[in-house]
Amino acid sequence: MSRALPVPTDHALAVRSMFGRIAGRYDLLNRVLSARRDVAWRRHALGLWQGQPAEVLDLACGTFDLAREALEQKKARRVHGCDFCQPMLVAGAKKRQGVPVSAAVGDALHLPYADSSFDGAMVAYGWRNFGDPAASARELLRVLRPGGQVLILEFFQPVTWWPKTFSATFGRFVFPTVGGALAGDAAAYRYLNDSIKRFLSVTEAEATLAAAGFTGIRRATYFGGVSHALAAAKPC
Repeated sequence: MSRALPVPTDHALAVRSMFGRIAGRYDLLNRVLSARRDVAWRRHALGLWQGQPAEVLDLACGTFDLAREALEQKKARRVHGCDFCQPMLVAGAKKRQGVPVSAAVGDALHLPYADSSFDGAMVAYGWRNFGDPAASARELLRVLRPGGQVLILEFFQPVTWWPKTFSATFGRFVFPTVGGALAGDAAAYRYLNDSIKRFLSVTEAEATLAAAGFTGIRRATYFGGVSHALAAAKPC
């Protein structure tokens, strides 16, 4: 049974508009700003999943990079992409051709899916954009079947010297400069760095998943703590 979409808040509307503006250059900027390490991080993070989830939700799916990787690694038989920004889904439409990936517009805090719909759920670099991380974790738990797994790949708030240094230098200056040059939108890439500084630390994120009801939380760390992957399961 589907659920009605809520009216977005002003902040959600602003973030959705921002992602809509950069959708056409989103993949290019990801590759440039990470020196293509984002590809390796997605590939490695999926290794945290135990077993082979069949029906998988890709929340904040963007242009379907993680969905394609999950299918190629046989971590999913079908992926249901969901994002609150329709231009992102349009920008990634070619990646869905010939593969079992669907697309839907939806709110992470009020997912348009029935309880226990999926064997797995994943979010790549979108959790910090949700208005309420704890509420979104509870929604992910709701739509998973008992024993279902969640995977979150994210830039969490930096707490050690290297991620802090990276944010204060590369994140503060290079992200907006390159974003302005390649996407014509320096403000969007200032938001990227600011949203990381305002978000949960990785230990707070683990506590948030545990409070939502997830168990067996596992962690992988990339680039000295700049990026992390968390995996957990819904109790059987």
